[in-house]
Amino acid sequence: MGTPFNVRAVCRNGTAVWYAPGMAAASSPAPGQSSPPHRHHEPLALRTVFVAPQRAERPTQAGGTGLTADCPFCAGHEARTPPTVLQCPADPTHPWHVRLVPNQFPVVSEAAPATAPGDLAGLRQPAHGVHEVLVESPTHERSILAIDADHWRDAWWVCRNRLAALAGRPDLAWAFVFKNSGPAAGASLEHVHSQLVALDFLPPLVAGKIAIAGCSSDPFGTLIRQAEAEQRIVAEQGDLVALVPHAPRQPFETVILPRTACRHFHAADDAAVAALAALTRRIIARLNRIAPRADYNWWLHQAPFASVGAHAPGVEQWHWHLEILPRLAEFAGFELATGCHITTMSPTESARRLREA
Repeated sequence: MGTPFNVRAVCRNGTAVWYAPGMAAASSPAPGQSSPPHRHHEPLALRTVFVAPQRAERPTQAGGTGLTADCPFCAGHEARTPPTVLQCPADPTHPWHVRLVPNQFPVVSEAAPATAPGDLAGLRQPAHGVHEVLVESPTHERSILAIDADHWRDAWWVCRNRLAALAGRPDLAWAFVFKNSGPAAGASLEHVHSQLVALDFLPPLVAGKIAIAGCSSDPFGTLIRQAEAEQRIVAEQGDLVALVPHAPRQPFETVILPRTACRHFHAADDAAVAALAALTRRIIARLNRIAPRADYNWWLHQAPFASVGAHAPGVEQWHWHLEILPRLAEFAGFELATGCHITTMSPTESARRLREA
């Protein structure tokens, strides 16, 4: 027998643990019994999959086929969602224009037991965490461009405040914000919204990025300087820079990040939050002029919470950043088989077109 293939993972307290194919997995629920969210790890494929049966029950309204009377996110339909976590304005006697609620069809559950040091030995684990929905408008808008600019800034303030609250929880390791805009990007409801997820472990993709950042004394400063030298800067707002990465997966892919090191978005000051709100509107407006009604995803990556290790290599040099990925072409067999991507436009040309749009 050969040596088992082991894969390193990181617990929320920074402990390195290992998956091994020969280790027993937790038993499955009995037939006909509903299963809470859990995650499976495939060591040979270096792949973690969240199994969330409730997600199949999500209502589908994306693509312009839904009726506003059926939309759970419109003002007046608050009873169709779980109770509000945060809203803006905070006074519940005032009409809200931003509202954060628990996701009714979560990929993780706070009721699931949290991963403890050494618990990652199994191939099947409870999916512990927080999954919430940020409703970004009380009216049935499909684009962030239809939202009042001040209200859009408030949406990012709500995100920052919620991330700050989650950062203090010892059961959580990391959190992020993401948006699926349009059916090609995975949206099931057309009403403009984002999602916030906090996990009790650091995903391998993020752990890998942080490890690479730890190999340089100024990785994000180097990234910005290279973009300046290659004319890939698209726009700037205050301390924030929007640039096309050197290896974009799609035309017009854009990264927004601060010039000054800031590990966590919840540590960003008011000026940075306002700048991010302004830049996201500018980039999406330009994308809309170049490729009208293009669907897109974005996600905000930040450093892990202190429970994972505030001084791990790469964390001290980390800059939170938002990656915007237009969905202009399908990911097909080549991308799935190799992990590599094909794009039809150079990064310099993408940046030029975005600047001039």
